[in-house]
Amino acid sequence: MIEEAPVRFELVDINEILKTLPHRYPMLLIDRVKNAVYWTPGLTLAALAEDALRARVEGLETDRGEAFPARPAPLKGGRPLK
Repeated sequence: MIEEAPVRFELVDINEILKTLPHRYPMLLIDRVKNAVYWTPGLTLAALAEDALRARVEGLETDRGEAFPARPAPLKGGRPLK
């Protein structure tokens, strides 16, 4: 008869998980956003995203010292070239 080893579980810090699975961070962030929307009455995901994007663009414009000019042409699809 083969005797199996007992299964052991350890508590692991989130930073240890992120070291082995760095792609998990966006999913953790999405979970945090969903929790914020769930627990904040009247807040929608669209409103939260809009506020965050507006604040970020305004910050970029402040750092730049002026607003971004309008694009001379439509955005191209695909990934930008580096």
